[in-house]
Amino acid sequence: GDAGLVGPEPEAAPVEQMGFGWKNRFRSGKGLHATTSGIEGAWKPNPTTWDMGYFDMLFGYEW
Repeated sequence: GDAGLVGPEPEAAPVEQMGFGWKNRFRSGKGLHATTSGIEGAWKPNPTTWDMGYFDMLFGYEW
C-alpha cells in the first residue's frame, strides 16, 4: 500500500492510539484495505506443525 497513508509509529502517536500499531487512512483501514509489511505471513513452510521449521528458515538464509 501507499506508505503516505500510514500514520506515525505507535510511540509517536497520540496516547489513545499507542499499542494499536500504525493507523491506516486507506478507506476503512481494515481487511482488504489494511497496509501490512508482509512479515505477517507464515514464518515457516508448515505453520500448522510443531517442528523446527521456524529456526530452519531463520538460520538457513542470509538476512
